Amino acid sequence: MIGRIALAACFVLPVLAAGGAGANEDQQAALCRGDVMRLCLSAVPDRDAIVSCMKVNRTSLSAGCRSVFDGGTRGRAAARSANLR
Repeated sequence: MIGRIALAACFVLPVLAAGGAGANEDQQAALCRGDVMRLCLSAVPDRDAIVSCMKVNRTSLSAGCRSVFDGGTRGRAAARSANLR
């Protein structure tokens, strides 16, 4: 189980940060890392499956992670949200 969690941690950042570079992406990944592990661990390492799982479980996402998917901050986060939908 620990190996699977470590593997998931390696894939969460790139999955959530796809589509650009910057500190915002690190913050976004940090906001969603726990949700991916809690809700979508079985989808790792398939990026599309993780994103689909997160969308299906949108109502169960933490407030911070939901803001990533809903474009809670303006600018780049809104563009990132479009990539996640």
